[in-house]
Formats: sequence, C-alpha cells, structure tokens
Amino acid sequence: MEFCKTESILSSILAILKHIDEVQCDVKELSERSAISFHHFLEQHSLQPDEKVLQAFQYQDVMKQQLSAVSEAIGTIEQSINIYLHALSHDEMMLGENIDKLSAKLMRSLQVAKDKQEAFSGNALESKHHESLEFFE
Repeated sequence: MEFCKTESILSSILAILKHIDEVQCDVKELSERSAISFHHFLEQHSLQPDEKVLQAFQYQDVMKQQLSAVSEAIGTIEQSINIYLHALSHDEMMLGENIDKLSAKLMRSLQVAKDKQEAFSGNALESKHHESLEFFE
C-alpha cells in the first residue's frame, strides 16, 4: 500500500472517530440533563422513586459509563493512529512492521472497550448477569 493511500485512509478513520466521539459527548450530556430533570421533578413534587424509577436512573448511569468507555477507546485509537502517521511520514519502510503494531494496539483497545462494557453493564443489558446494580442504596 502506498504512503499516500495509507495516510488518506487513516486520516479518514480519524475524522470518523472524532465525529463519533463528538456525538457521544452530546448524547452523554443530554442523558445527564435528562436524569437531572427527572430528579428535580421528583424533588419538586416530593415524590419517592419506586423500584422502576431507581432502575431507570441506574440504566442512565450505565449508559454514561459505556459512552465514557467508548470515548476512552476512541482516544486510544486516535493516539495510536497519530503516532503511526507521524512515524510513517518519516520512514515509509516502517509501513509493514508498524501496521502490525497498529493492528495489535487497535485490537487491544477493542478488547478493553469490550471488557469495560461487560463490567459496566451489570444486569442492565443481559439476563446472564445475576448480581444487581447497587448504585442506589
């Protein structure tokens, strides 16, 4: 693969990742605002949240943690690609060796993101989790 093609593809990937991260930040902020609004509503009307409302707040917290984990993974991937692009611009001969290293780093980032998803999701997403979320006591 030629240097220019590689640089173009990786730059496109960086632009896509940046856009995804910006959208996730917006979603995370809107989710937080929503939870705060519901919390204020409950307080203003002196309502006690029932089990389902508490569970909804827990789900909101899980979503926020998931989005943060994805943003962290995106940051790691962006950093790896930028390092690779910098090295590539200095020495095209490094292409073969470094693409393998980049691929390994990207796969590690993916695994970290998957591990965090599993750790954060509790029983919110799958019934295979037998322990309950204990954010509110």
